[in-house]
Amino acid sequence: MKKILLKFLTITVTEAAPEDMEHALRVATAVLLVEVVRADFIIEPSEQRRLRQLLEQQFQLSQSELDALLEEAEADADRLVSIQHITRLLNEHYDHSMKQRVVEMMWRLVYADGEKSHYEEHLIRQVADLLYLSQTEFIQARHRAEADTA
Repeated sequence: MKKILLKFLTITVTEAAPEDMEHALRVATAVLLVEVVRADFIIEPSEQRRLRQLLEQQFQLSQSELDALLEEAEADADRLVSIQHITRLLNEHYDHSMKQRVVEMMWRLVYADGEKSHYEEHLIRQVADLLYLSQTEFIQARHRAEADTA
């Protein structure tokens, strides 16, 4: 994924094929979600199920497409050094409401196992800051995710 992201960061949007850009954005979003699942160092089956559900709903993927996306995202997350190149890509190609949606999906993963760790919250706060979301938007996304699990 690093090669894909670097490619898109160095060319203009008009030069990239739309399907390549869509794939890069899907992978970038999935990497952030995988990072949330891993943030508390305990990967629960409920989090894995919720991760699949969120990606499937957001991107309308078949099971085979979802499997391939998660395989790529997990491999990229294993090599991830910084989330800044991911958030830069999202900032350049997602509108504000989609960036809010990404943060809300991250919160929904946190509550999939019924517990919120400070590692998970720190990661989401960092992503929200890098996506230029306000503190209010960060909190609203958390409350929507909490209400969904209640």
